[in-house]
Amino acid sequence: MSAVLMGVGLTLMFFGALGVIILPDLFLRLHASTKCGVTGMATFLLGLALRAEASGAVARLTLILAFVLLTAPLVPHMLAVAYLKSREIPEDRT
Repeated sequence: MSAVLMGVGLTLMFFGALGVIILPDLFLRLHASTKCGVTGMATFLLGLALRAEASGAVARLTLILAFVLLTAPLVPHMLAVAYLKSREIPEDRT
């Protein structure tokens, strides 16, 4: 079961990286990297936690997962806000 979860996690992360390469818009790229990356990482870490024998390793993997889930939305949000603020707004010519 853990090997299946790890394989699914790696596949999701691969499609997230592929989306960053293929998709044309910054917002689509951020969406692909965030959603696929976080979901893939969570699935992969869950597979690793099922494979781990020591409870300390499971606790560390759980803390890593919590850190990723809490911080993953921050970077794409900051990039999107910076991109929107850096764009030139056309003058109103009315």
